[in-house]
Amino acid sequence: MRKMKPSGVEWIGDIPQEWEVLPHKYVMRKNKNICEHYNGEDIISLTMNGVIIRDLNAGGKMPSTFDGYQYVDPEDLLLCLFDIDVTPRCVGLVKNYGITSPAYSRFKMFSGYFNSYYNYLLRMIDDRKVFVHLSKNLRSSLTENDFGSILTIAPPLPEQQRIAEFLDRKCAEIDSIIAKTKATIEEYKALKQAVITQAVTKGIRPDRPMKDSGIEWIGEIPQEWEVKSAFQIFKQVKNLNTNLVETNLLSLSYGKIKRKNIDTLGGLLPENFEGYNIITANDIVLRLTDLQNDHTSLRVGLATETGIVTSAYLSLRNISENLPVYLYYFLHSFDVCKGFYGMGVGIRQGLNWNGIKMLKIVIPSLSEQQEIADYLDEKCDVIDELIRKKEQLLTELESYKKSVIYEYVTGKKEIAHVENSSNIVVFQPSFPAQIISEMSKREIQSVLMAKILDMCSTNIGRIKLMKIMYTTEHHLGFDFDTNYIRQAAGPYDKVIEECENIISEVKHWYTVSKEYHRVSYVPADSKNDYLFYYNKLFQSYDAEICKIICFFKDLKRRHAEIVATLYAAWNDFIIEEKSVSDEQLINEVINNWHERKKRFKRETWELWLRKMKEAGLIPNGYGKHTLKMEVD
Repeated sequence: MRKMKPSGVEWIGDIPQEWEVLPHKYVMRKNKNICEHYNGEDIISLTMNGVIIRDLNAGGKMPSTFDGYQYVDPEDLLLCLFDIDVTPRCVGLVKNYGITSPAYSRFKMFSGYFNSYYNYLLRMIDDRKVFVHLSKNLRSSLTENDFGSILTIAPPLPEQQRIAEFLDRKCAEIDSIIAKTKATIEEYKALKQAVITQAVTKGIRPDRPMKDSGIEWIGEIPQEWEVKSAFQIFKQVKNLNTNLVETNLLSLSYGKIKRKNIDTLGGLLPENFEGYNIITANDIVLRLTDLQNDHTSLRVGLATETGIVTSAYLSLRNISENLPVYLYYFLHSFDVCKGFYGMGVGIRQGLNWNGIKMLKIVIPSLSEQQEIADYLDEKCDVIDELIRKKEQLLTELESYKKSVIYEYVTGKKEIAHVENSSNIVVFQPSFPAQIISEMSKREIQSVLMAKILDMCSTNIGRIKLMKIMYTTEHHLGFDFDTNYIRQAAGPYDKVIEECENIISEVKHWYTVSKEYHRVSYVPADSKNDYLFYYNKLFQSYDAEICKIICFFKDLKRRHAEIVATLYAAWNDFIIEEKSVSDEQLINEVINNWHERKKRFKRETWELWLRKMKEAGLIPNGYGKHTLKMEVD
């Protein structure tokens, strides 16, 4: 445990004994070099995603000229020291040559100070909004002297570099999981939209006669369904809140009508709410303004209570015998199919009641409307819960990344010292891959087993299969509730037998044959049925899974054993937060794994460790530590 001392800086806390505390002005200096005449240089912008080259064809605010912008170079630190209270990201590391706004502050490091480390340190400070509290005047700004006087910390240069390199890797890992999680959320949203559209345009009863609806975006509908115009079903609600008889303020947000607190809206309050519309439960609210710019918002909501909404919304009330919730689902489907966008008029491409009163709506029988509504309520609740969990995971990942940066840039956690490039770098354990499903962990693992067998064809037995399963599970961080032991032939868990039973006796994807000590897997006619589950469960991880399987695919059994054993021992060291050299790792597998590991020459272990590194098959410290037991 390293010795710590108070830094005297409130937002940093204790730091290692050997680290220094000094003002920014001794670490970096401001540098401004003006570009008098723009000659096509890249325009550099500071964003939440870092410092990027701006796409000049993407629209947005643009100056009349880029003359007078300032030059920036790779490795410069770029700071926004004005309007700090409303700027989402105030610090970034420049990666490209170009020019940027002269309002930004460009800093170059003095000798002995590593720019990437200070980028992470300042990012941590920015995340905690420290600069907001230190800023002065109405524009929440810091002058060069103000910033230069703020205290910072300085580890020894080699440690600055180690911290920055570690955080580059660690943040890339977390960002990769975040990107996959966001992609999964979008897939869930697309699935929800597809389920709704299918139900309200084709129904949920199978094998029935169909007819042409005459509606281009729908096509055929069940033969007994009708087609009506919106004016036959709805009337516009114009019930002004005269004398402020209603105070329950409602707003349409992400396709849901939600309450808003009148007393906490601050400067967003109108003079009064008499011009607002009073709506009641089962009214449908549409936001049909700004159709030419906003192509992402959900514009249809169903009211569940009485309240008031802005008169800028179009409020509709059902005057027919049809179910309001079915009508809502239909209009929601039309919305997500972007139907409203081609109907707008005027400069802002808006719509009013006259603009949509002829909109065609397909109408099933009342009993079928109820079936569809109940079906969609159930399906959408399940998908919404999956989305909620993924969004919660995003929040946790972002919080985790911030905590990792804080702990390492302030020295609360230490990066193991690496003597030379042949040593293995330590990674701290990271979040495992997330699979949300009603299937059991063993069923999910069995789907992965089927994928491995499918890609490896007949060139695989139980031992090799187990090694690929172990490596895939631990390399990507899947939680299958396994406990691998240090067995003679490498990491082993008897759950493989449960998975074999599922793919053969339950799912009938493979026939599992056992003859003496040999287990073989013969594909059944229904083998490809596993792909339905695989695409739902593992789509986000498919590229990495396939890469691992391809590495093992043509290996002999003993070579697969060597690779998985090296991977497992290496992963154990990382879980223990221990640095390890190649020599120490190989000593571990030869002397502390199982007696039979001594049958392989040291040169063979070295060869396959080298091949693993070349292929990028380097563990991350995911999963559980292997159990040190001998099972023959």
